[in-house]
Amino acid sequence: MPSCEPVAIALGSNLGNSLATLTWAVSALQPMAEGGPLRCSPWFRSAAVGGPPNQPDYINGVALLHCSGSPMGLLQRLQALERQAGRQPGPRWGPRVLDLDLLWFGQRRSATPELRLPHPRWQQRSFVLAPLVALDPQLAAPHAPCSCRELLRNCAPPYPQLL
Repeated sequence: MPSCEPVAIALGSNLGNSLATLTWAVSALQPMAEGGPLRCSPWFRSAAVGGPPNQPDYINGVALLHCSGSPMGLLQRLQALERQAGRQPGPRWGPRVLDLDLLWFGQRRSATPELRLPHPRWQQRSFVLAPLVALDPQLAAPHAPCSCRELLRNCAPPYPQLL
């Protein structure tokens, strides 16, 4: 049996009933947690970063779990959940019913057009770091030069607001 690796998934939504969609997504992620329970952060509200102007605020959180298999296989499962939630193709960083980003998959690295691991911008995004710190204040993520708390301190305001 393949060994399980630590995985982090960022969850976000700024269209429709975001809290209901995110709650559904967490329950849909539960069966993917193989090496213990899935842990989910509290939800945070933040302004949209990049993309079209005048977007609604995002609701964001992070799920930590352990799973086996391949990062690409997990990415495909996450994309299937996004489609099931009603996500439609749109502009880069545009509004979304559900956005699921694979932040890391153990120590694995990937630089394909389909998947970059670790996620190339997670260490600079307060809307990812604040939920990680809320979930585990001592978390030292794979590939990170310091703790998530220290990375969050290095982010410029505005910071996401805890719901």
